[in-house]
Amino acid sequence: MASRCSILLLGLIGAMVAVAAAASLRAQTTAKGASQLVMLDGTAAAFQSLAISDEKLSGDGVPEKLTLDDLRRIEIRGASGAPPAGSWLIVELRGGGKIFATSVSIDNEKCRLDWKGGEQLLLAIDLVRAIRFDSAISNADFDKAAATPSAEFDRVFIKDEVGKVSSVAGLIDSLDADQLKISVGGKDHSIPRAKLLGIVAAQPAGLEPPSRCLVAFRDGSFLGGETLSLAGEKAVILLPAGGKAEFCWSAAAHVVIRSRRVAFLSDVKPTAEEQQAIVTFPMPAQRDKSVSGKPLTLGARTYEKGLGVHSRSSLTFAADKKWDVLAATIGLDAEAAGKGDCIFVVLADGQPLFTRRMKGTDSPEDIELPITGREQVTLIVEPGEGLDLADHADWCDARFIKNRE
Repeated sequence: MASRCSILLLGLIGAMVAVAAAASLRAQTTAKGASQLVMLDGTAAAFQSLAISDEKLSGDGVPEKLTLDDLRRIEIRGASGAPPAGSWLIVELRGGGKIFATSVSIDNEKCRLDWKGGEQLLLAIDLVRAIRFDSAISNADFDKAAATPSAEFDRVFIKDEVGKVSSVAGLIDSLDADQLKISVGGKDHSIPRAKLLGIVAAQPAGLEPPSRCLVAFRDGSFLGGETLSLAGEKAVILLPAGGKAEFCWSAAAHVVIRSRRVAFLSDVKPTAEEQQAIVTFPMPAQRDKSVSGKPLTLGARTYEKGLGVHSRSSLTFAADKKWDVLAATIGLDAEAAGKGDCIFVVLADGQPLFTRRMKGTDSPEDIELPITGREQVTLIVEPGEGLDLADHADWCDARFIKNRE
């Protein structure tokens, strides 16, 4: 405890670093509803036209020498993506893709999709993770199989007249408007399409990295791939395993970019982790959720990425001298209902880099801290007054950033 107190004392007396995001106003602002490019530091640039070629961006309002790796998001004016009402064919793809399709067929190792987002898609069957034929019906066994697909066999889920669901494993040959053909144990079988609940395609073993570019469409569909190009109204995204998809840019709502210059800490395994409760039950850190498992929320804003913790918490991450900035938005989660009192501490190679006491009534705070040449970074949340009651602390959008070369 003495060493912990000394760290806090050093931070409070002489090692507090001025937070760049709080020290100055954002240099760029955009008109409400304008199309905009959101940079890695959270600033935004409004644009009137956009072209993307060889990962370089150009157009009216686009800053010079901008690349996809300089961005977090591309937001398109007046667009919003929401799943359509009613029951739909849902095709889940590798790389985070999800298509609300109007029709789907399989033949000669190809999957053909019609959808409202653009031209018909003709994809290698290896890109398909699952097909749900009736989105209005949920089934726990189908969801489990889709989350952990077999590496050897496709699995087909079948409905009977009374709604009972069974499944069979084999190799799918084809799917048309009338039936699905599948080989099971070397024997061919036909299943009426009307009886199909869903298909889970065989997938290679091992975790697949998330897509670098994830395009969200106005109809609620998603396409994920390695890179994106745009010329006029024609956009092309390169899909995993060498496929590609063409679509109309006007059908897109926004694009999320996973820059090579950024590593979100919720995607990185800590090298050391500690959670020490005082009067509450132990609550381990959560990735991309609050410590109680709900969406990360600071004030009125919800965050997709970040770490939800409870004091006292300590998480250490390897920086390996590869990164220049640690950035995050910190505060007590809205689920604490204005309660809580804790101290956020950042150490770099064991030395205090930042200390800030925050209460549940305080506004969220952006931090950007220099970590060039550092081997490791530790995020600590200590309890303030009131022990550790309601100390639901968030490191929202916590990420390492590499400066532009």
